Amino acid sequence: MNRESIIRKVKLNMSLGKYKAISSYKVPDDVEEWDVCNTCGLRPIVWEFNNGRSTACGCGKNEYNHFSIYAESIMSVVKRNNGSAMEYNSNDLKTNWNVYQRTGITICDRNRLIEDGKW
Repeated sequence: MNRESIIRKVKLNMSLGKYKAISSYKVPDDVEEWDVCNTCGLRPIVWEFNNGRSTACGCGKNEYNHFSIYAESIMSVVKRNNGSAMEYNSNDLKTNWNVYQRTGITICDRNRLIEDGKW
């Protein structure tokens, strides 16, 4: 399936309400590089903001109580590195999602991020 057809499918599923997420979640630019969820069969949508990054798919109860994979925020990286974003990896969220789908291993736990001051 090519990128454009994947984007159309994700947007259609969003409009049909299959995703459990608030409207801030968007289709990732490289959506074709994200694995589908092993449980619901949807590719994730993402929310990347100053103090967090997370995914959403069709798993969960509702738009506020749903399954997510997380990654450290850009502001956390900047704060830890005296104003520099040089160590920020924009692919961490995708990597964390794909590793979880392939292995069931959660690389980046949200609670650990909060405890470490990275959320």
